[in-house]
Amino acid sequence: ETLQRIVSTLANKNDEIHNFIDMLNHTIKNVQVNSSNVISELDEEFDGLYSILDEMKGSMANTIQQEEARKIQALQ
Repeated sequence: ETLQRIVSTLANKNDEIHNFIDMLNHTIKNVQVNSSNVISELDEEFDGLYSILDEMKGSMANTIQQEEARKIQALQ
């Protein structure tokens, strides 16, 4: 009877361990998916910011070139 209780307890603990492992595996998959999604969102955000900075760079370079041309023309 004692041996049967020990075996039963071990079987229950084994089931608990397997359930815990399954839960951990599920959590790991969720973390991986969430991390992937966040990285994708971050990439999109940085791409957008880079695009805005590139546009600003072009606009500022154009303004500087126009100002340079105006000053050179005024000096000539």
